[in-house]
Amino acid sequence: MKLNKKERKKFCSTILKNINVKEKINDAKSKFSEFLEIPQEVVSNYTKITCIEDTDILIEGYKKIVDYYDNYIKIKTNNLFVIIDGSNLDIKEITDSELVISGNIYSLNYKSDKG
Repeated sequence: MKLNKKERKKFCSTILKNINVKEKINDAKSKFSEFLEIPQEVVSNYTKITCIEDTDILIEGYKKIVDYYDNYIKIKTNNLFVIIDGSNLDIKEITDSELVISGNIYSLNYKSDKG
């Protein structure tokens, strides 16, 4: 698709406006959470992962459980895949947005789902 100079300029202008809008939304979310003293991850799409030694992992902001085995669990979050390797892994608690995994945890890895 070839664009002439005027069309390219308009296209770039539209992209810049969209970027500015997203920055303003993120700034507003940040100010909102600060004002109400709410953690940033609550008002945005952040994922919070808390490890307790090598026995428990709390994942806040998960979307779905992709794979679930005794020695391997893969979780989809807002923008990551979280992969847990271990033995006797079990989902101890689960809610709409949080889950707790217990067992003998050998490794915790994550990777972006954008690539």
